Amino acid sequence: MDPHQDQSLTVAELNPVIYSAGRVFDDLSATSAATEEFLQAGSSGFVGSPADLVLLEDLRDIAQRTLDHTNAGVGLDTEFVCDLNASITRSGPLHPGQLRREDQRIGVSTHYGIHAPPAIGDAELQGLITRALESGSVREQALSLFGAIAKAQPFEDGNKRTAIFAANALLLQESSGVMLTVPLGVVDGVELSERFSDLLARAYLFGENDGLKGLLRDRGFVAHASAATSRPRERAD
Repeated sequence: MDPHQDQSLTVAELNPVIYSAGRVFDDLSATSAATEEFLQAGSSGFVGSPADLVLLEDLRDIAQRTLDHTNAGVGLDTEFVCDLNASITRSGPLHPGQLRREDQRIGVSTHYGIHAPPAIGDAELQGLITRALESGSVREQALSLFGAIAKAQPFEDGNKRTAIFAANALLLQESSGVMLTVPLGVVDGVELSERFSDLLARAYLFGENDGLKGLLRDRGFVAHASAATSRPRERAD
């Protein structure tokens, strides 16, 4: 693999990640085309609401931080994950980039109940990252990293956004040729975003990780622009 292969990407080329994350995690109402126009030209003419605009500004910034990390060629660790969360300054945590405290009693509401994991420190977050990076192929590592950070809820807010961009930082740094997106669309009458949310809730509350990983393996990985001209696409695991 060429370690510099994926480093020429622009934020606009991460639109599949940005749009799908915004749509599923934070109810973005702008279209994919409007999102891409905003990312390419900074135009908000087709962005329908102030809430969409501040969300897109944050998603643009966390995507840029992801690309900057790829260009720097440094390892993925707690400091970087905190830096990703610190990029969410308009639509996320009250204290961006800071690990939440136990006394804040922050939880996630799902239709199976409240997911309220204990607060974790720097060492525990690093342990989650380290274990995820021992999960086999780079795609499997990315899936484990996303699931571990999302489930741990280490920050006050923006945890799923932080998790999916951390996973993409890994994929880009390892020149995998693919991005990890949140599944969208309808397959066999099933709305994929609803299926994803259900499986994520089951992973949170029941430790059922296989279903979530299976959906993301099948429907989450998308080739990015540089992959088409650089090398054959890696087979899915």
